[in-house]
Amino acid sequence: MYDSEEFELLANSWRSDTRASTRDNEECAAQVDSDGRSSKKDGFGEHFAVGLTLLRRIRRIGRVLRAARARLGLWSAGLIAGKLAAEMVYYYAGMLPSEFYRVLGDRDSAAFGPLLARCVAVVAVAGACRAVLDYANGMLGVAMRHALTQNTQARYLRRGRLYAVASGRIDNPDQRIAQDIERLARSAADVLSELLLAPFLVAYYTVRCWTLAGVFGPVAIYAYFIVGATATQYVMAPIVRYVVAQEKAEGDFRFHHVRVRECAESIAFYGGETAERERANAALTQVVDTQYRVLWRQLGLGLLTQVFSYMGSTVSYVVIAVPIFLGSYDGLSGAELSSVISRNAFVSLYLIYRFSVIIEQAKRVVELAGYAARVVQLWEELDRADASTDACDVACAAVDSDIAAVELSVITPRGMVLVSNLNVRVSAGESLVVTGPPGSGKTSLLRAFCGLWRPARGEVRVPQAGVFFLPQAPYIAGGSLREQLSYPGEWGGCTRSCSDTEASRLLAIVGLAHIIRRAGNMDRLWSVQEWLQMLSPGEQQKLSIARVLFWRPPFAALDEATSALDAAAEAVLYRALSYAAITVISVSHHDGLNAFHKRRLALDGHGGFTLDSI
Repeated sequence: MYDSEEFELLANSWRSDTRASTRDNEECAAQVDSDGRSSKKDGFGEHFAVGLTLLRRIRRIGRVLRAARARLGLWSAGLIAGKLAAEMVYYYAGMLPSEFYRVLGDRDSAAFGPLLARCVAVVAVAGACRAVLDYANGMLGVAMRHALTQNTQARYLRRGRLYAVASGRIDNPDQRIAQDIERLARSAADVLSELLLAPFLVAYYTVRCWTLAGVFGPVAIYAYFIVGATATQYVMAPIVRYVVAQEKAEGDFRFHHVRVRECAESIAFYGGETAERERANAALTQVVDTQYRVLWRQLGLGLLTQVFSYMGSTVSYVVIAVPIFLGSYDGLSGAELSSVISRNAFVSLYLIYRFSVIIEQAKRVVELAGYAARVVQLWEELDRADASTDACDVACAAVDSDIAAVELSVITPRGMVLVSNLNVRVSAGESLVVTGPPGSGKTSLLRAFCGLWRPARGEVRVPQAGVFFLPQAPYIAGGSLREQLSYPGEWGGCTRSCSDTEASRLLAIVGLAHIIRRAGNMDRLWSVQEWLQMLSPGEQQKLSIARVLFWRPPFAALDEATSALDAAAEAVLYRALSYAAITVISVSHHDGLNAFHKRRLALDGHGGFTLDSI
């Protein structure tokens, strides 16, 4: 419990958290200037920097992937084996031109045929290696996505976490799970496939270049790489925040259209198509503007990487020319010199190519950093939800049979006091109705009873099994009619399935016997959209009551769960709940429901309340 001084401190801290959350959201949405720097002096750019921050996020992602090393190990091993085989074939293919120069220079027609046959075979094997490598790369990306998404969903879709994160400060958690993780996995697999053997290949071709061209060759190429890498790091650092902003804009745009689809009927009744079109166009403009910014800043990065790549051939000519002009090959014939030049050119160019590949990964690394930032931000929000839920579990202590609020105070995240010093006990058979003006905290009180909100002061005591909660807007899941009745499939530590006889009886009690015929049978699968088209709002609320009757919890909290029904239908449902010995805590504005409750808790919207018998 908190005393009055601690309560005031907690309320102030909530207000501070709200101001900080609002400030953070404004910062993330802030437009950045043409130099790629945030208009806020808050370290926003450092938060999305390519450097230690990215390495920390990659390390955390790596810890998650290690748990799925069986699947990932298989495809990683395949990728390494394929890469090694491909590099051996590429090296052999790179040496063939020098042999052609020698054979053609010596006019050796007898050796030309077998050399040509070897060349055709090598090219075929090289193509096969490339195809297998792409396949292994794709499968590795899928395995990484599976592991990351499964881990995230296991943490996100848990009691106390889903509501906290979905209603929290982070934007579009659905997009981060369904889209950003997929792009992160794909980008990581692409980068990994290119950089996996890069150190070993660079070391091998460095030795080869040193052997063929002397110390000047590798020194010149390494200096060239250092200049290119430094310039690339400078150019790509500011781009990450734009990638993050683009993903946020994409998520907002997608969410708008999902909401328009879900609320199409309400929009049509209002005649709000024009207003929604304007909002959709505004969201689209935001998406396009962020894409323009990303493309504009990637233009400089692309110019740098492409110039670096093409300039490599010029550097290779210098590396080849130096030993020739110094007289290292004066004793060779023309054909032999051509063969040496071809061999040296391949080794030098391939070493430069390996460095160019590393530089060219800059664009992918920028995208990888953006996706990693959004995914790890979601995990960090889940960390905070874990801590908050653990604290809430401490405040919600289980007792034998009753629901009790002891010195309970509830405040909103914005610091508004809804209920102060509430003491009430709801025993079995003593149903309670909660009334009050809109915004007075009726639903928030139920959130505290059900453990979704942590009390600001005092404690909530609930039965071990918990409280079965029905919101005003019924939740309709995809699946069969049997699955609709038994949703969520497990409650209060019990797993049950609904038999045909029980389903028919429950549907008849709530006035939905006709739904069996409409659904075809108890096990025919229907999508969410099909269920929403099949059931009216009132029928959806009746189906929710049927779920309560199926599970028969000792206590149920109904947040205007019968608001779409007439008084007669409400009376039928509440009588059924009473016959099933289910004690209810109802939020309602209908005086007709008073007959089904023993007491009334009236909230005044300013923290005060009255509790009286009916």
